[in-house]
Amino acid sequence: MSPMLNKLCVKTFNNTNVITEIGVVKKVNSRTIHVDWGKKVWIYQNRDFRWNPLTAEEFAEKYGRNKFSPEALARAEELGLDIQRR
Repeated sequence: MSPMLNKLCVKTFNNTNVITEIGVVKKVNSRTIHVDWGKKVWIYQNRDFRWNPLTAEEFAEKYGRNKFSPEALARAEELGLDIQRR
């Protein structure tokens, strides 16, 4: 089993650190990584995958104080993440 499986990734808006999307790594092959972004699943080639997937605990520690878009907040709630709204 891949150590990246079921870990979280985020997309931010430019360099503002506002989180716009939260994804979950669903499948890892020798050449591809499949990430579920909620409404769509993207398949990335390994060389094009630019995220460092995090566990839920690492995610809460790293992004707990960031700003979230309304869509990202809804996705965090759907994934059962404890996000401090600020």
